[in-house]
Amino acid sequence: MSLGELIKQHSMKSARSLKMLELMEAEVTKDPPELEIKLKGSDRLIIPKELIVVAEHLCEVKQKVNLNAGSKTEIGKQSFDMTITQMPHPLPPPNNTPHDHPSKLEVALADRSFDMQEGEVHYINDDKKDDLLKKGDKVMVMTFEGGQKFFIIDRIVQY
Repeated sequence: MSLGELIKQHSMKSARSLKMLELMEAEVTKDPPELEIKLKGSDRLIIPKELIVVAEHLCEVKQKVNLNAGSKTEIGKQSFDMTITQMPHPLPPPNNTPHDHPSKLEVALADRSFDMQEGEVHYINDDKKDDLLKKGDKVMVMTFEGGQKFFIIDRIVQY
């Protein structure tokens, strides 16, 4: 065998052993913190938490944010009619009976900024609970390190 053929053979062998990243569908079989997943088409193979890496946005349900309206906002004038009832006072004069004071309140917010600095967004699901991974969720998984680690990228939905 020539040196060129040996180099070619070794290169081919190295390329075959180097696993490229691969995307796979999976299903969560146990809720965190004891997270386990099952790869689609492989019902018997359960991947334990020690081999799983999870994207941060699937772990954190509270995140700090800054919200900027981008420009000043104007909310038109709003009027509110109300009645203030004055109750009798226990002290004299004895002719102190309840009576009403009709009033009107007007509110206008012009040239105001509605930015939020260092606010917090709390992600919840339809049941008003924390939106963490849970049993039954379908997820997209990327394998790396020759199939020795599984990275959960995101939840997936099929219509």
